[in-house]
Order: sequence, then C-alpha cells, then structure tokens
Amino acid sequence: MHKNTAIAERIRQTAYFMWEQDGRPEGQAMAYWLRAKEALIRQLAYDRWLAGGAPPDSSELFWTEAERELLEK
Repeated sequence: MHKNTAIAERIRQTAYFMWEQDGRPEGQAMAYWLRAKEALIRQLAYDRWLAGGAPPDSSELFWTEAERELLEK
C-alpha cells in the first residue's frame, strides 16, 4: 500500500490544530488523527457532492466514494 504524504500531512495539520484548540491534552494522538481524517472525508464528500450538482438523496454515495479514495491513497 502506498501512502500519500500530502494527505497524511493534511490530516496531521488538522489533528494538530484540533489538539491545540482543545488545550493540548496528553495521550490523545490517535483520537485527534481519526477526528481529522473524518473531517477530511467529510470535506471531500461535500466538495464532490457540490461539484456533482448537489443531487438530493445521494450524499451517502459521495461519502462512500470519498472514504474509499482516501483509504486507497
């Protein structure tokens, strides 16, 4: 599996920002990484949904595609 360093860096920066905003709690690195990853998936899905014309009742499809793409990179 190939790792996309650009995506990993985006997740890392977002996780760090969230961690700082919460007062830098210790021992929560994985929780913040996962929160940041979910935020990126949501953003990708939303952007694709908008680019696709914001069709009603198809947001789940865009969410699944964004998550799959992120996992493959």
